[in-house]
Amino acid sequence: MEGQLGKYDLLERLAVGGMAELFLARSKARHGFQKTVVLKRILPSFAEQPDFVQMFLTEAKLAAGLHHPNIAQVFDFGEDDGSFFFTMEFVAGRNVRQVLLAGHQNKIPMPLSCALRIVDNVAAGLHHAHETRDVDGTPLQIVHRDVSPSNVLVTYDGNIKLVDFGIAKIAARGPGTVAGSLKGKVSYMSPEQCRGELVDRRSDIFSLGTLLWELTTGRKLFGLDALGLELLKQVERAEVPPPTGVIPNYPPELEAIVLKAMARDREQRYATAQEFRDSLEEFTLKHQIPLSSSRLSAHMEKLFPMRNHESVSLVSSLPPVPTDLSLIHI
Repeated sequence: MEGQLGKYDLLERLAVGGMAELFLARSKARHGFQKTVVLKRILPSFAEQPDFVQMFLTEAKLAAGLHHPNIAQVFDFGEDDGSFFFTMEFVAGRNVRQVLLAGHQNKIPMPLSCALRIVDNVAAGLHHAHETRDVDGTPLQIVHRDVSPSNVLVTYDGNIKLVDFGIAKIAARGPGTVAGSLKGKVSYMSPEQCRGELVDRRSDIFSLGTLLWELTTGRKLFGLDALGLELLKQVERAEVPPPTGVIPNYPPELEAIVLKAMARDREQRYATAQEFRDSLEEFTLKHQIPLSSSRLSAHMEKLFPMRNHESVSLVSSLPPVPTDLSLIHI
């Protein structure tokens, strides 16, 4: 037991990030009612800094307004003796980074159907966020800006949850991100994000394209031989190797989808995450590839036969995923 915060018992510290920490927590109510949640608390060193508190509040408000099966739901917000926190749904599963690492360690390849289900579901969640409006009907123009393996959760029953809108940009209102700022994981940024430009939903589409490229080739795309400024330049150039050059029997139609999502010029990408998703679903229907939760659940069972349903890490502390996994079956 890690202590108590408001009405929540802190059961286990899951992770610590740049400005906040995560706990597995449980709330109690009358008549024996209990609910397990994940609690995110701003670190004490930032709790007295107004700018960081405002960022934290913005994240909580933004995430609480998103209601979609492929986005982790925020339930509650609170303050206890100057400590700000919010709670979100407890997700029994692992993030994609952990799934890839487990597959590599156990030499269990990810079926193409599972890779495509993950990307399809993330696209659905992103489209919901991108389309969200305020109470007056004004589009918020939300951009996640950190679509990456550690922010995509795969539940043990084969469902997908997008998490961590901590650095999301809201164009319509609130403290936005100005040109010149740089936030997110460089290996999964878009070229315009690397240049510090203002971004729109098509930036998230590029990031999701990177995830699709990696999941369907079994290799890491950017950052194989570069770090720091050189990595930034590598992503900004968006020189994406065609997947058929990595896997000779890679489906050409799927390759076209990947390369369109990752076009350096955002005007050449899919205009929306739904358009991206439509292309994926057209491909899977044509080739009779089922995007079922049961198949993904069966894959998770192979990877984590002794899975622990009582804890989940929303921020991975595992070592980096190997750069050449060679584990995807096409």
